[in-house]
Amino acid sequence: GGMGGNLGEIEMSESVISVKLAAPAIGSLTRSTEFIGRIEPGESVNVYPEVAGKVTAVHFTAGDTVKAGDLLFEMDDSDAQLDYEIAQASYDSKVISADTTLGSSYESNLLSLESSLKSAQQSLNNARIELRDYNDDSEDSLISAQKAMDKAETAMRAAEAELDAYAEANPGDKSSEAYKDLVSAVSKAESAYSVARSTVNDLENDDDSTLRSLRNSYKNAQTNYESALEKYNLAKGSSLEDTKASVDNSLKSAQLSLEQSAKKLEKYKVYSPIDGVIEASSVNEHENASTQTAAFTISNKNQMSVTFNATADAATALSIGDEVAVQKSGNDYTAIITSIDSKADDGTGLFPVEAQIQDDGGALLSGVTVKVSAATQRAENALLVPIDSVYYEDGQAYVFTYADGQAHRTDFETGMSNSETVVALSGLDENSRIITTWHPDLKDGAKVQLAEGQADPEMGAAPAEAAEQESAAGTAVQED
Repeated sequence: GGMGGNLGEIEMSESVISVKLAAPAIGSLTRSTEFIGRIEPGESVNVYPEVAGKVTAVHFTAGDTVKAGDLLFEMDDSDAQLDYEIAQASYDSKVISADTTLGSSYESNLLSLESSLKSAQQSLNNARIELRDYNDDSEDSLISAQKAMDKAETAMRAAEAELDAYAEANPGDKSSEAYKDLVSAVSKAESAYSVARSTVNDLENDDDSTLRSLRNSYKNAQTNYESALEKYNLAKGSSLEDTKASVDNSLKSAQLSLEQSAKKLEKYKVYSPIDGVIEASSVNEHENASTQTAAFTISNKNQMSVTFNATADAATALSIGDEVAVQKSGNDYTAIITSIDSKADDGTGLFPVEAQIQDDGGALLSGVTVKVSAATQRAENALLVPIDSVYYEDGQAYVFTYADGQAHRTDFETGMSNSETVVALSGLDENSRIITTWHPDLKDGAKVQLAEGQADPEMGAAPAEAAEQESAAGTAVQED
């Protein structure tokens, strides 16, 4: 019996697995690719003028050392100077006119249109009164006849439109009552209009010359009034905002012209784009400089660069500004990528990449071959899991996590990895408590207890402590 009790204890101690825990770390992972590179002088620049012109002064010759921004030569800029002054004057006058338009002039324009409208209305009233007086204070017969004619014309147009609409909706129907009624309505309306019209014609040809002239004055006064009303409404409708917008546009375009002519003026002076030594110069005073010919060739021998060829995948993974490591005869240099060709080389199908050596590359000779390593895969701010704690089944990665005294199989999606660490893309988070101890009986649901010195995460062990214990546990496991 006593013996059996002992056996029970032994079984117990074997089946409860003692484990250590770690939280995933947050960090970055990079994977590097190695390339063969060639060292070249960092920069050799051909300087072309952006405008052609007559050279008035040359400040440097072949063999001289220049700094970036040094004035190399100047051309005659008198025409450009004139254009600039014209643009400046035009801009200044637009500013003045903008102030006027937006200030008093908008208001005064509206006031003057309003007073024109009032006087046109007054003239129309006077013409109407004179006409009435002449007609013994009754409405002028011609005016009445014109009103009647307008009315008859409107009625005729409406009848015609109705007939057209019916005919379009019922093609081929010419015999129905409805169609006939509409046709007769049209002909009635047409004859009414033609009667009204001939009445107007008769009255217009009246023998009374005084009446004719009063009627003309009235007609002109009416036309003037309508035009004044339209102008006033138009000005009132184009609010101050619209005026402002159109003034702003005209100012902007003047300012643009001014800036363009200032830029053009600046192009008659040509500066060195880099520090370096002038290898060749082709400009001479009093001769013309052309935009097609390099005026200067400048090389920078202090600054070396390395060129290497990358596959499409690697070229896509690299960015301008990335650091790469360069090795030559046991010496390490750092270089920064300055250009990545967007087109593959026809011969090799690879993409040329250029990087500038940051340290003193003086010891590196032009044309020598070097080893370049560049990070072609990167995960920033990623969840990192120690690779020793990861298991696989049918290609599915998982870890055991700890909760309530049990091990739980937790599947997760893996990203990139290196020899120690794998990125967890999903399935785990910073608070996951990963079991880092290996044990043959570890499986989903297995009973586990925390090893000595390992705080229970549910009691709130700080992740930092867990991470420290993880590295200690990691070394201990590997030593076994």
